[in-house]
Amino acid sequence: MAETAVVRLEKDARKSGSYMPTLDGWRAVSILFVMMHHDFLHRVGEISTGWVFEHGMIGVDVFFAISGILICSRLLAEEQRFGSISLPQFYVRRAFRILPPAMLYLCVLALLSALSIIPHVGRDWFGALFFFRNYTRLLGTHLVFGGWFTDHFWSLSVEEHFYLLLPAILVLTRRKHRLKVLSALIVLVAISLAVQLRYRPWTYILFHSDVRLDSLFIPALVAVLIQRDALRIWFRRAGQFWPLTLVAVFALITWTPENFGHVFGLALLMPVLVLGTVLNPGTILSRFLEMSPLRFIGRISYSLYLWQQLFFTSHFHADASTLGGLQHWPLNYLATFICALASYHLLEKPAMHFGHGIAARLRR
Repeated sequence: MAETAVVRLEKDARKSGSYMPTLDGWRAVSILFVMMHHDFLHRVGEISTGWVFEHGMIGVDVFFAISGILICSRLLAEEQRFGSISLPQFYVRRAFRILPPAMLYLCVLALLSALSIIPHVGRDWFGALFFFRNYTRLLGTHLVFGGWFTDHFWSLSVEEHFYLLLPAILVLTRRKHRLKVLSALIVLVAISLAVQLRYRPWTYILFHSDVRLDSLFIPALVAVLIQRDALRIWFRRAGQFWPLTLVAVFALITWTPENFGHVFGLALLMPVLVLGTVLNPGTILSRFLEMSPLRFIGRISYSLYLWQQLFFTSHFHADASTLGGLQHWPLNYLATFICALASYHLLEKPAMHFGHGIAARLRR
């Protein structure tokens, strides 16, 4: 039985000595956008980081598109190879991929807070620990002082909720009904978004899974669609027009208010843009994303995402800047990369290897 397009390309990339080079490039762009979004506004003459300073949160939307496509593709490939999806295997792999670096970061925060080096992390720390950080504002907590240092766990919480739902859908739903089920969930999330935007500002609900899961379910739906040869060919051809998709994304981000069309439009366009570069590796954009420096940053992007929140406080929470020069240019970048590299090589990679070993034994 044919493998999914994304997983087949992933195997080809491994044979050539790299691991998903285009997606690593997207991960690099995403994390750099997030970091510059959290940093000071930098200017050199007429050139500035102004656009990313204002709109860099789009990097998280790119992360969601990557996760939705890749996670669903891998689960489908497992089903095609073995005839079924192993939930224990999936959760073991995810646990050893996500939890060790995240728990290390939270332990460091707790220690720094206990020593009064950073402001008190408060109840939001427990929200991050149990992956409901994207809802802690509803419990009466607010983004003040130490709460900033766990604020980025909102996106990890959304992804964890996606990890709970998608495998269950694929396991419990017959193949011929998956498109209908995923489409129905996308519609429900879209309705939730439209209704809530009538009564609440986007800034109040933007972290909530019930309005953000479309950004993961739509890419997952695309991953199911491209199993069909005709649709895979269509997406490949559509991907050749990536400049138009890129312009549309830029226009939505820059000139539209944060309303339903803005949010849902980005959820639709992002997987098309990302998948287009994967299915068309010869384009200028794909070759740019596969440059060695970007691929290097992409490989450590998860650790970078975790640690940047400690050192990048200038844009949104200057009152949490208690680490002196480590939270200012250029030491904030240096400190983030040092922590990320240490976390990646000393914890993240060994944990992933160990987790994959356990998962492989579960299949026997």
